[in-house]
Amino acid sequence: MLKRLLGIDADGGWGAATGTLLILGFGLFVLFVSVSDLREAARIAPEKRTCGSWLNDPSGPRWVELSGCKLDLASAASRKWKGWLSMRDGGVSGAKYLELFIPIVSDQPIDPPVAVLATQDTELLALIDGIDAVPPEEVEAYLDAHGAAFRAILSPEKLTGYVEPVKSLASRTALTQITAENAVVLEHNRQPPRANAIFGVVVGLFCIAVAVRTMARRYLVERDSSL
Repeated sequence: MLKRLLGIDADGGWGAATGTLLILGFGLFVLFVSVSDLREAARIAPEKRTCGSWLNDPSGPRWVELSGCKLDLASAASRKWKGWLSMRDGGVSGAKYLELFIPIVSDQPIDPPVAVLATQDTELLALIDGIDAVPPEEVEAYLDAHGAAFRAILSPEKLTGYVEPVKSLASRTALTQITAENAVVLEHNRQPPRANAIFGVVVGLFCIAVAVRTMARRYLVERDSSL
Protein backbone atom coordinates (compact mmCIF):
# COMPACT_ATOMS: atom_id res chain seq x y z
CA MET A 1 0.00 0.00 0.00
CA LEU A 2 2.85 2.42 0.82
CA LYS A 3 4.28 2.02 -2.67
CA ARG A 4 0.88 2.77 -4.13
CA LEU A 5 0.48 5.89 -2.04
CA LEU A 6 3.90 7.21 -3.00
CA GLY A 7 3.57 6.25 -6.64
CA ILE A 8 6.67 4.04 -6.73
CA ASP A 9 4.90 1.49 -8.90
CA ALA A 10 3.75 4.13 -11.33
CA ASP A 11 5.62 5.08 -14.51
CA GLY A 12 7.31 7.94 -12.70
CA GLY A 13 9.14 5.50 -10.41
CA TRP A 14 11.00 7.06 -7.48
CA GLY A 15 10.86 10.51 -9.12
CA ALA A 16 7.18 10.89 -8.33
CA ALA A 17 7.68 9.57 -4.80
CA THR A 18 10.55 12.01 -4.14
CA GLY A 19 8.46 15.01 -5.11
CA THR A 20 5.61 13.95 -2.85
CA LEU A 21 7.93 13.29 0.09
CA LEU A 22 9.66 16.66 -0.36
CA ILE A 23 6.34 18.51 -0.33
CA LEU A 24 5.16 16.55 2.70
CA GLY A 25 8.44 17.04 4.57
CA PHE A 26 8.52 20.76 3.82
CA GLY A 27 4.92 21.15 4.98
CA LEU A 28 5.56 19.31 8.23
CA PHE A 29 8.70 21.34 8.94
CA VAL A 30 7.00 24.70 8.29
CA LEU A 31 3.99 23.64 10.35
CA PHE A 32 6.17 22.56 13.28
CA VAL A 33 8.12 25.84 13.34
CA SER A 34 5.03 28.01 12.87
CA VAL A 35 2.99 26.27 15.58
CA SER A 36 5.93 26.72 17.94
CA ASP A 37 6.00 30.44 17.14
CA LEU A 38 2.23 30.73 17.56
CA ARG A 39 2.42 29.22 21.02
CA GLU A 40 4.86 31.94 22.06
CA ALA A 41 2.90 34.63 20.21
CA ALA A 42 -0.11 33.88 22.40
CA ARG A 43 1.77 35.41 25.33
CA ILE A 44 0.82 38.97 26.23
CA ALA A 45 4.29 39.75 27.59
CA PRO A 46 7.68 38.01 27.73
CA GLU A 47 8.41 35.54 30.52
CA LYS A 48 10.39 37.29 33.28
CA ARG A 49 13.38 35.29 34.51
CA THR A 50 16.64 35.89 36.30
CA CYS A 51 19.62 35.40 34.08
CA GLY A 52 21.05 32.63 36.25
CA SER A 53 17.87 30.54 36.25
CA TRP A 54 17.41 30.95 32.50
CA LEU A 55 20.99 29.97 31.74
CA ASN A 56 20.51 26.84 33.86
CA ASP A 57 17.55 25.85 31.67
CA PRO A 58 16.95 27.96 28.52
CA SER A 59 14.66 25.32 26.99
CA GLY A 60 11.42 26.79 28.38
CA PRO A 61 9.62 29.92 27.10
CA ARG A 62 11.48 31.50 24.20
CA TRP A 63 10.21 35.08 24.56
CA VAL A 64 11.93 36.24 27.74
CA GLU A 65 12.88 39.28 29.77
CA LEU A 66 16.03 38.57 31.76
CA SER A 67 17.46 40.44 34.72
CA GLY A 68 20.99 40.28 36.11
CA CYS A 69 22.71 39.41 32.83
CA LYS A 70 26.16 40.44 31.69
CA LEU A 71 27.53 40.29 28.17
CA ASP A 72 31.02 38.88 27.55
CA LEU A 73 32.10 41.19 24.71
CA ALA A 74 35.67 39.87 24.76
CA SER A 75 34.42 36.46 23.55
CA ALA A 76 31.99 37.80 20.94
CA ALA A 77 31.80 36.93 17.25
CA SER A 78 30.60 39.36 14.61
CA ARG A 79 29.09 39.75 11.17
CA LYS A 80 30.60 42.56 9.09
CA TRP A 81 30.06 44.44 5.89
CA LYS A 82 33.48 44.45 4.27
CA GLY A 83 33.18 47.84 2.65
CA TRP A 84 34.99 48.39 -0.63
CA LEU A 85 37.92 46.21 0.42
CA SER A 86 40.48 49.02 0.27
CA MET A 87 43.36 48.09 2.53
CA ARG A 88 44.87 50.18 5.30
CA ASP A 89 47.22 49.57 8.19
CA GLY A 90 45.58 47.09 10.55
CA GLY A 91 42.68 45.94 8.36
CA VAL A 92 40.12 46.80 5.71
CA SER A 93 38.93 50.36 5.19
CA GLY A 94 35.17 50.87 5.33
CA ALA A 95 34.32 47.63 7.13
CA LYS A 96 31.26 48.00 9.37
CA TYR A 97 29.79 45.76 12.05
CA LEU A 98 26.30 44.54 11.15
CA GLU A 99 25.64 42.19 14.06
CA LEU A 100 27.34 40.94 17.20
CA PHE A 101 26.96 37.53 18.85
CA ILE A 102 27.87 37.99 22.49
CA PRO A 103 27.93 35.21 25.13
CA ILE A 104 25.43 35.82 27.93
CA VAL A 105 26.72 35.23 31.46
CA SER A 106 25.38 35.72 34.98
CA ASP A 107 28.03 35.93 37.67
CA GLN A 108 30.83 33.98 36.02
CA PRO A 109 31.69 33.26 32.36
CA ILE A 110 30.59 29.83 31.12
CA ASP A 111 32.91 27.83 28.87
CA PRO A 112 31.55 26.97 26.38
CA PRO A 113 28.70 29.51 26.47
CA VAL A 114 25.19 28.09 26.79
CA ALA A 115 23.49 31.21 25.41
CA VAL A 116 24.49 33.98 23.01
CA LEU A 117 22.84 37.35 22.34
CA ALA A 118 22.46 38.22 18.65
CA THR A 119 22.23 42.01 18.62
CA GLN A 120 22.09 44.79 16.06
CA ASP A 121 21.97 47.52 18.72
CA THR A 122 23.01 50.65 16.85
CA GLU A 123 24.73 52.28 19.84
CA LEU A 124 26.86 49.22 20.56
CA LEU A 125 27.75 48.71 16.90
CA ALA A 126 28.76 52.36 16.63
CA LEU A 127 31.00 52.01 19.68
CA ILE A 128 32.68 48.92 18.22
CA ASP A 129 33.12 50.66 14.85
CA GLY A 130 34.76 53.50 16.75
CA ILE A 131 37.40 51.14 18.14
CA ASP A 132 38.37 50.10 14.61
CA ALA A 133 38.48 53.74 13.50
CA VAL A 134 41.13 54.91 15.97
CA PRO A 135 44.84 54.07 15.82
CA PRO A 136 45.93 51.17 18.08
CA GLU A 137 47.75 53.53 20.47
CA GLU A 138 44.50 55.45 21.07
CA VAL A 139 42.24 52.45 21.78
CA GLU A 140 42.76 52.58 25.55
CA ALA A 141 41.86 56.26 25.67
CA TYR A 142 38.79 55.58 23.52
CA LEU A 143 37.62 52.84 25.90
CA ASP A 144 38.13 55.12 28.89
CA ALA A 145 36.15 57.91 27.25
CA HIS A 146 33.23 55.60 26.43
CA GLY A 147 33.47 53.37 29.49
CA ALA A 148 30.09 54.39 30.92
CA ALA A 149 28.32 53.64 27.62
CA PHE A 150 29.97 50.22 27.36
CA ARG A 151 29.08 49.34 30.95
CA ALA A 152 25.43 50.32 30.49
CA ILE A 153 25.09 48.14 27.40
CA LEU A 154 27.09 45.15 28.63
CA SER A 155 25.40 45.04 32.06
CA PRO A 156 21.78 45.81 31.14
CA GLU A 157 19.07 46.12 33.77
CA LYS A 158 16.74 44.11 31.53
CA LEU A 159 17.57 41.97 28.50
CA THR A 160 14.63 41.10 26.27
CA GLY A 161 14.60 38.85 23.24
CA TYR A 162 13.25 35.82 21.43
CA VAL A 163 14.86 32.45 20.78
CA GLU A 164 14.08 31.47 17.19
CA PRO A 165 13.21 27.75 16.84
CA VAL A 166 15.65 27.50 13.90
CA LYS A 167 19.01 29.27 14.08
CA SER A 168 19.95 31.55 11.21
CA LEU A 169 22.98 30.86 9.02
CA ALA A 170 24.76 33.87 10.54
CA SER A 171 24.07 32.55 14.04
CA ARG A 172 25.39 29.08 13.22
CA THR A 173 28.54 30.56 11.70
CA ALA A 174 29.12 32.76 14.76
CA LEU A 175 28.57 29.85 17.18
CA THR A 176 31.18 27.85 15.29
CA GLN A 177 33.65 30.74 15.61
CA ILE A 178 33.28 30.85 19.39
CA THR A 179 33.09 27.03 19.68
CA ALA A 180 29.58 27.12 21.14
CA GLU A 181 27.65 25.21 18.47
CA ASN A 182 24.98 24.03 20.92
CA ALA A 183 24.34 27.43 22.51
CA VAL A 184 20.89 29.03 22.47
CA VAL A 185 20.69 32.24 20.41
CA LEU A 186 18.60 35.04 21.93
CA GLU A 187 17.59 37.55 19.24
CA HIS A 188 17.85 40.95 20.94
CA ASN A 189 14.58 42.91 21.29
CA ARG A 190 12.79 40.43 19.02
CA GLN A 191 9.19 39.34 19.62
CA PRO A 192 7.41 36.20 18.37
CA PRO A 193 6.71 36.68 14.63
CA ARG A 194 2.91 36.53 14.87
CA ALA A 195 2.03 37.31 11.25
CA ASN A 196 4.75 35.03 9.89
CA ALA A 197 3.61 32.24 12.20
CA ILE A 198 0.02 32.42 10.94
CA PHE A 199 1.21 32.49 7.33
CA GLY A 200 3.52 29.54 8.01
CA VAL A 201 0.66 27.47 9.46
CA VAL A 202 -1.39 28.12 6.31
CA VAL A 203 1.53 27.21 4.02
CA GLY A 204 2.36 24.08 6.02
CA LEU A 205 -1.23 22.82 6.00
CA PHE A 206 -1.53 23.55 2.28
CA CYS A 207 1.62 21.55 1.45
CA ILE A 208 0.49 18.64 3.61
CA ALA A 209 -2.95 18.72 1.96
CA VAL A 210 -1.40 18.69 -1.52
CA ALA A 211 0.84 15.73 -0.62
CA VAL A 212 -2.02 13.77 0.98
CA ARG A 213 -4.32 14.49 -1.97
CA THR A 214 -1.63 13.34 -4.41
CA MET A 215 -1.09 10.10 -2.49
CA ALA A 216 -4.84 9.46 -2.27
CA ARG A 217 -5.28 9.92 -6.02
CA ARG A 218 -2.40 7.57 -6.75
CA TYR A 219 -3.88 4.97 -4.46
CA LEU A 220 -7.26 5.17 -6.16
CA VAL A 221 -5.69 4.92 -9.61
CA GLU A 222 -3.62 1.90 -8.60
CA ARG A 223 -6.63 0.27 -6.93
CA ASP A 224 -8.85 0.75 -9.95
CA SER A 225 -6.19 -0.55 -12.34
CA SER A 226 -5.79 -3.71 -10.30
CA LEU A 227 -9.49 -4.58 -10.37
